[in-house]
Amino acid sequence: MRLFFGLEIPANTALAIADWRERQFPPMGRPVPVANFHITLAFVGECSEPALDRLCRDVDERLERQMQHGASMTLSRVGYWPKPGICWLGPSDPPVALEQLARCLQQSALAVGARRERRSYQPHLTLFRRCEIPPPAPTEAADFRLGWHRFTLYESVAGRQGVHYQPLAEWPLAQGD
Repeated sequence: MRLFFGLEIPANTALAIADWRERQFPPMGRPVPVANFHITLAFVGECSEPALDRLCRDVDERLERQMQHGASMTLSRVGYWPKPGICWLGPSDPPVALEQLARCLQQSALAVGARRERRSYQPHLTLFRRCEIPPPAPTEAADFRLGWHRFTLYESVAGRQGVHYQPLAEWPLAQGD
């Protein structure tokens, strides 16, 4: 199974982002379905059932040793990565609490054999995949407040209708801002 840790986007925020996306960008690439909107915290990759159990235990132990906090951020920055052809939305100034949580979960992923990311962590919500050219600048600024008080371990499941993300486990976080 192919796994990653992520932050769920509340339905009302996801719908508002999808509406904004439709107004701001011409048809380009492949729009990510609203149901798949999330902020990735750490990519685990392929994982066996025994490794999944170890992963969950490792996360539990890390959270016991070092409390992680929920917080909030504003998704206001549109970006583009040409090599994978990704158009994304993220925070202009990622919160320290988010970066700490991502680091913690990346360590858990490494403990069960995940590959170390070469890029530094860039929190983002993917708007489009397979974009061959950079998106035009939006005429309406993005301004979506996103708070989180838990995170989820997802399995990426391929099906006839495309990929969907199945929640496998969830962890609460200490109250933040």
